[in-house]
Amino acid sequence: MKFLVIGNITKDTIKTKEKEIITFGGSASYSSIAAKKLGCDTFVLSRGNNELDDWIKFLGNLGIKVELENSEKVSHFVNDYTEKERKQFWLSDAGKIDFKDLGKMDIIHLGSVFNEITLDCVKKARKNAKLISLDVQGFLRSSNKEKVIMKFWEERAEFLKYVDLVKVNRLESSFISKKTIYEEMCKEIAELGPKVVEMTLRENGSIVFSDKIYKIPVYHTNLVDKTGAGDVYAAAFAIRYSKTNDALESGLFASAAASFVVEDFGTKNIANTDLVEKRFNELKGMMR
Repeated sequence: MKFLVIGNITKDTIKTKEKEIITFGGSASYSSIAAKKLGCDTFVLSRGNNELDDWIKFLGNLGIKVELENSEKVSHFVNDYTEKERKQFWLSDAGKIDFKDLGKMDIIHLGSVFNEITLDCVKKARKNAKLISLDVQGFLRSSNKEKVIMKFWEERAEFLKYVDLVKVNRLESSFISKKTIYEEMCKEIAELGPKVVEMTLRENGSIVFSDKIYKIPVYHTNLVDKTGAGDVYAAAFAIRYSKTNDALESGLFASAAASFVVEDFGTKNIANTDLVEKRFNELKGMMR
């Protein structure tokens, strides 16, 4: 199975009360590593410069093929965990991605971090993939004196009519739907085009809407850093759904996959298929 994620790789500064570390991430990193570990032939289309060289070499050693458009800057976030809730700051932007035909893909995941994916890019991706998955996060972001804020996605209908699967979290939901109840939000979003809506609700699991609403339990584990959990969820969901067309099974599999990445900082703990299947079977047993 061929899996392409489009989105800018990010340089991430992580601040905690104990330390400050520099790592690399973005949906392009988390989703591609998850896809590779779940058995896909994996590609990334991104923008950046030589600051990313070591990270791209690391991805290459995993077998992930990165097509990098050159830019003056890299996309750089600061994730500040020194208080109860994470604060996020935006330092620099690598810019818009021009779509490049890397061959026909089974799945293209649109993993924007800061408005780098244009409508033209989405239209071209649609012609090159059997299944299009989109995470809304980067389409909602704006910056106010470097601090990242969210804005309502006015162009959502124009983008989502080209999309099969869309992933949104509980905080993002009010910036894509005008409803107030989660189930109604999912239905409204689905009316814009997607076959399936995935809404993650942190410790309350997730909701998946296709032909009906499915409530997916969370796999309880030791939470260290939630960054990237939604990216892994979206990638795992798309991979399972492309094989089964089963929204419930795909949601359980995605929940299991996401439970690993939160157990450490960055991409260190993204799990392979065998490990994910074990937790998937445990979650499946909880549904009986």
